[in-house]
Amino acid sequence: MGYEYDVFLSYTRRGGGEMWVREHFHRALKDWLGNEMGFDPRIFVDWGQETGVAWPENLERALLRSKVMVAVFSPPYFRSPWCRAEWESMLERHRVLGYGTADQPRQLVLPVRYADGRHYPPEAHATQQRDFTSWNLPLAYEVYSRSANYEHFLTAVQELAKEVAERIEEAPPWDPAWQVVRPPLDLTTVPPGPLPRL
Repeated sequence: MGYEYDVFLSYTRRGGGEMWVREHFHRALKDWLGNEMGFDPRIFVDWGQETGVAWPENLERALLRSKVMVAVFSPPYFRSPWCRAEWESMLERHRVLGYGTADQPRQLVLPVRYADGRHYPPEAHATQQRDFTSWNLPLAYEVYSRSANYEHFLTAVQELAKEVAERIEEAPPWDPAWQVVRPPLDLTTVPPGPLPRL
């Protein structure tokens, strides 16, 4: 038992984020992170799950067994119960480890701002973020990678990758006692009528 992933990539599929993460951000982060480390980085992304796997449990396992999280912040990210649960799970790990304090200011979550920033919860505002809003175009790789702006995007990812690599190297020993915060049950999705018998 122990770590299985170096990075847990937390993002929402809404608001253009999925295409941007899939087409641009994940690809560039994996390439540049591989240049910063002595081994190929193990990055968990949810689209790599096998068919038929129990996805909530698989996400939880991957989160518990990841050294750091790169969270792609946007207003839809914070409206997603699953994204909030992923983020809050890592914040809980911070609390257990005493991270995010004056004595230990570094954290295990490295947020990138994909969109907005004004409509984030207060605890997100209190966290230093890398601003990627200038490069948040959800375009196909073949189109966006040929634009003049793409070079600046790659430079920003390269700078982020250096910091991610440092955090991976500094990750605390894995602890089986770490917990995952589960999203609250959304009663609006339960069909009306009597509950089924057990």
